[in-house]
Amino acid sequence: MKWFKAKYTYILIVLSLLVSTGLQVVWLQQLFEAQQKQLKDEIERLVSRTAQTNSYYSLSTFTDPGNLLLAKQLFLSPQWEQLRQAFDNMKIQGMRASSSIIVDNDSTAVTLSLNLKDSSSNKRRRPVVSSTGKTPEELRLIDSLSLVKMKKTLSTSLKKIGINSKAYYNIYSYNTTKAFKSDAPKGFKPAFVSRSYLYNIQNIYRCQLSLASINTVVWYRMRYYLASSILMILLTCTAFYFILKLLRSQELYAAAKADFISNMTHELKTPIATVLVAMESIKKYNLINKPETLQSYLDISQHEMRRLDLMVEKALNSSSGTETDQPLNLELYDVQSGLQQVVTAMRLQNSEANIQFNLLKEPCFVYGDPVHLTNIFYNLIDNAFKYSGKKLSLAITCKYDTEKVTLSFKDNGPGIDRIYHQKIFERFFRVPVKGDTHDIKGSGLGLHYVRQIVQKHGGTIKIKSEPGNGTNFIITLPIAS
Repeated sequence: MKWFKAKYTYILIVLSLLVSTGLQVVWLQQLFEAQQKQLKDEIERLVSRTAQTNSYYSLSTFTDPGNLLLAKQLFLSPQWEQLRQAFDNMKIQGMRASSSIIVDNDSTAVTLSLNLKDSSSNKRRRPVVSSTGKTPEELRLIDSLSLVKMKKTLSTSLKKIGINSKAYYNIYSYNTTKAFKSDAPKGFKPAFVSRSYLYNIQNIYRCQLSLASINTVVWYRMRYYLASSILMILLTCTAFYFILKLLRSQELYAAAKADFISNMTHELKTPIATVLVAMESIKKYNLINKPETLQSYLDISQHEMRRLDLMVEKALNSSSGTETDQPLNLELYDVQSGLQQVVTAMRLQNSEANIQFNLLKEPCFVYGDPVHLTNIFYNLIDNAFKYSGKKLSLAITCKYDTEKVTLSFKDNGPGIDRIYHQKIFERFFRVPVKGDTHDIKGSGLGLHYVRQIVQKHGGTIKIKSEPGNGTNFIITLPIAS
């Protein structure tokens, strides 16, 4: 049932992450479309105002422009812009639109007319322009200059709103819908196309703006929204990552505890079975009459009971999390003497093992707890026995200087990969093996206990090991001054 709950939790987290990301993407897409439309409307108004202003300034080309102040109020007003756009965009079959402007010494007359006929004429319609005082060649030159001015003004205005992409222009005759002149390359697909606008008061030609790209400006304007969405997605992913990591850790911890209970049960049975066999042998073979054999069996039983007591103590302290809370009974302790006792006891279990320990002439004294220090020696030598087998070759050395005592336990076992050098000291951790079952039983508490006790004594423990080259545990303890 727990497996199913964990499985559904993972699925729920992944779905939540996908939905959250999807909603952010949809929101950004809608916002992009809205910002794009807003930018297009802004460019359209910019082209319209530029054309309107350009038309007003073209009045200066007249021989007698009349009252420019009144003309400015008319030609630059929003009402005129709306009226002129409605007039220019009038598209009805059979309707002819024309306009004219007449300027004299004291007045300016603007005429807009719509003529409805029963049948449309194929004759090209041209606006009527009066009183300009200019020849046709001069009018075309003035129109060209007016167009150049409009392009320059538009280019400057577009850069102000952030548009730096190439601008192209299509030129139309006053009353036609097909451009007769364009500077756009062949096959050009514009991102924005404005309406066509009259850019000269003489109403000869219309100008239309085309832009290659406007999305860069849209994304730039959306930069804060985009950053906030990315940040939100990252925060959501980070939160779910830590949730998944926590769930995974809890699963591993639960599996480790279950494995610990199974392995600990096996380990508890081993010393109990050994003691029972020893007791039965003493009774069965009446070893009271054989003092040397009796003493050997008693030593084995004593060692196994001591090991059993140690495992029970570690299990109880680890389950309560108080393995390092218990106070140490510090006293002057010769680590060489303690090591010698442990080595002698461990040799009884396996006479074939090669344990080399050369005592120094002078003792190595530290201030420590004899019980806990003896326990960590048992742990390290017992691990060497378990993982190296009957062909164990263990070299134990002890040396000291003015500040510390250094102990080394180097075996010829299978070695430990570098990636596990720190993890082996974690509670319940055991180096992974091929398959799901460890061939060598263990609780995963021994090295964790060793490190905790060494650190409580103010020392350090480190490992030097590579797969296939054995393992060397190095312990340093402050020397007794």
